[in-house]
Amino acid sequence: MVTKNQIFKGFLGHLVLFFVNFCVLVGVIESLQVPFDNIPILNLFILGYMIGHTLLLLSVQLGVQILELIRIRLPTVLPYYYFRIDDEEAIPIPLLDPTKSKLAVITLLLVIGGGPLIYPIFAIYGFFAVYAHLIAVVLTPQIITEYFGIFLNWMPPFIGIIILFIIISIIIIEFRHI
Repeated sequence: MVTKNQIFKGFLGHLVLFFVNFCVLVGVIESLQVPFDNIPILNLFILGYMIGHTLLLLSVQLGVQILELIRIRLPTVLPYYYFRIDDEEAIPIPLLDPTKSKLAVITLLLVIGGGPLIYPIFAIYGFFAVYAHLIAVVLTPQIITEYFGIFLNWMPPFIGIIILFIIISIIIIEFRHI
C-alpha cells in the first residue's frame, strides 16, 4: 500500500524532474538560436552532437517519467540510472534492461555517450535562460501569453512530433509487455 508520504515524495520528485526537463528543453532551444556562421566547423559538429544527443535522451527521459507517473513510482533520472545499479543486481525497470529491450540499449548508449555530462550542461543553461527571462520581465497575463507564443515559435513542429512519437512509443511498448 502506498502511503501519503510516498505519494508526496513522488509528486515532488516528478515536479522537480519536469522542471529540470523543461530547463533542458529551453537550453536546447536557446542553443539553436546561436548564429552558426561565426562558429568553427569542429565546434559546430560538437554542438550538433550535443543537441541531437540531448533531444534523444530528453525524449526517452520524458517517456519513462510519464510511464512512472502513470504507475505511481518515484521518478528515474536516466543519465544516472545505470550508475546506481550494481553489476550483480537485476535492473528494476524491464524497459531499461538492455537484455530485454532495444530501447534500453539505445538509452545505455546515450548515457555512455555523454549523458551525465551533456544533460546537466543544457539544464543549467536553460535554467539561467528561464531565470533571466523571469527577472527581466514582470509577468502579467498578456506577457505570459506573448512568451507562450514565442515558445511555440521556437520549438519547430518536427522536434515536437519526434519527441511525442518517442514518448508514445515507450508507453505503448511498456504496456504491450504487461
